[in-house]
Amino acid sequence: MRQLGCTFDAHQVGMFLWGKIPAGYQNAEELTERVLHEARVFITPGFIFGSNGDRYIRISLCAKEEKLQNALERIQAIWN
Repeated sequence: MRQLGCTFDAHQVGMFLWGKIPAGYQNAEELTERVLHEARVFITPGFIFGSNGDRYIRISLCAKEEKLQNALERIQAIWN
């Protein structure tokens, strides 16, 4: 979330992490499409859960730490 510039509650618990997208994006789809096409990492845009999710993304934590680290590295490569 920090790498993407999203704000989030660091005390969230569960299998998913929700974050609010930065103001520079029209909607969550714009951000998630960039991450998907440039870093090859799928992040769920919040709008699929209803209109209140338009400015949010959801990251699944249901993967091994190695896969999550690999995804982070690919995202860092396009943001740096």
